[in-house]
Amino acid sequence: MEKAKQRLVLEGDDAASFQHKGIRGDERAASLAKFFRDRLPDRFGVDKGEAIDYMDTRTGQLDFVIYDRARCAPVHAGNENLLLPCEALYCVIEVKTIVTQDELDTSYTAAGKVRSLKPFKKAFIAARQDGAGASGDTARCMYVLFGYTSNLSNDADWAHKEYLRLLSAAKSSRAAPDCVERLFVLDRGIINPQRRAGKWEAANAASVFLESYLHIVNFLGREVERRKPVDWQVYGPRTNSGWKSF
Repeated sequence: MEKAKQRLVLEGDDAASFQHKGIRGDERAASLAKFFRDRLPDRFGVDKGEAIDYMDTRTGQLDFVIYDRARCAPVHAGNENLLLPCEALYCVIEVKTIVTQDELDTSYTAAGKVRSLKPFKKAFIAARQDGAGASGDTARCMYVLFGYTSNLSNDADWAHKEYLRLLSAAKSSRAAPDCVERLFVLDRGIINPQRRAGKWEAANAASVFLESYLHIVNFLGREVERRKPVDWQVYGPRTNSGWKSF
């Protein structure tokens, strides 16, 4: 994991060769996506694109997503992006070179769109608390922000200030704070907005990177057992007319 983290940082530095901000962001997101693609079981796909539900509600482009490709194919596969039914969506990961208030505002708007989707004709749920059981007809999509660093000063009060910025972003976008489940800042630590808690790991970026990977992998292992088969007919014609009784 230490070597993987170093490779990620080096590739992030290489992305700085591009002048265009969007290209730099795409390169860094692609680097992290490759890390997951090389390590997750084959049933999981890792790609960028957007998600859609049966009511044609869409998310807009997402940096990259982890989805179940074993039993839920994309609605459409373009040259670089996928259009995924939201029932396939397990995890959304946004990559930020520098975490700022503007970036958090944008992320919460996107996270709110993901939360508004209706997999299996029901809303995505928030993370379960205190070991609460899961109903068989509910689905959860883990929304993660991964930042290389933050524009806040790296002092003892960093995590609390970052948490307050997360709350401000949630409020301005009219999204629930728990729409973003984790903020990982590689050179700082981890924040869980729902639990109002954080971890400071400034002296050990490899530890932050390892924990970010383990949080996501543990979630995937649990969530894959909860999902029921996709009813593809909900993505077909919206009318049931035409059937005649014999």
